[in-house]
Amino acid sequence: MPHHYRYRSNRPGWRRLILASGSPRRRQLIKAIDLPLRIVGSGDDEPDPSAGESPRLYVQRLALQKAKFATKMTRDDIVLGADTSVAIDDAILGKPASATEAVQMLLLLRGRMHEVVTGIAILDTETGICSTSARASKVYMRQYSDNEIARYVESGEPFDKAGAYAAQDASFKPAERIDGCYANVIGLPVCDVLTLLDRIGVPTTFRLGWQIYPGCADCDYWATQTATKKGARRV
Repeated sequence: MPHHYRYRSNRPGWRRLILASGSPRRRQLIKAIDLPLRIVGSGDDEPDPSAGESPRLYVQRLALQKAKFATKMTRDDIVLGADTSVAIDDAILGKPASATEAVQMLLLLRGRMHEVVTGIAILDTETGICSTSARASKVYMRQYSDNEIARYVESGEPFDKAGAYAAQDASFKPAERIDGCYANVIGLPVCDVLTLLDRIGVPTTFRLGWQIYPGCADCDYWATQTATKKGARRV
């Protein structure tokens, strides 16, 4: 049974944003947006990519599927769905289904560059307007050892994460460098969500006092949005 969370906005009376996600990372990141919030489940069905489907089209398709699923639980709100995959060579990696698959993914990624691609879809249940986008960031993995892989998989951390890892994991620290949107790698490019909201006629900004991730500090969009917002903090 899905859990539901609500957060107050600094702007009472604004449209409510519904996040369709079970991801703890997305549930944290969505708090950055200054709209009344509710968080619901997104369903368990995540079909494999179709033949010839690009990573960008695939994650947008799944994001839209999640958003549509959540419309059953709400009305007159704005629904946000998101999906993240890892793309390397000709493969699209989702969440590992087993310890063996997690090890295989981490071996494939070790010492190499790959892309983390997140698709987002926003549905306005009041107007029927829908907008989607996808963001890709490059992640360069370090040469972690077989023993490190074994310990990480044994911890259980890989199983709810695309590509079987979290770039922000303080113990494993798998990523050597990230080029592009850091929040995208974690699972939700917040700046793109703001852009889509503006596109469908629901402009908003970052929430006052939101503590951004260290990797967001160099984002030009963040700097522009927060230039006049006192109380926004960097961590």
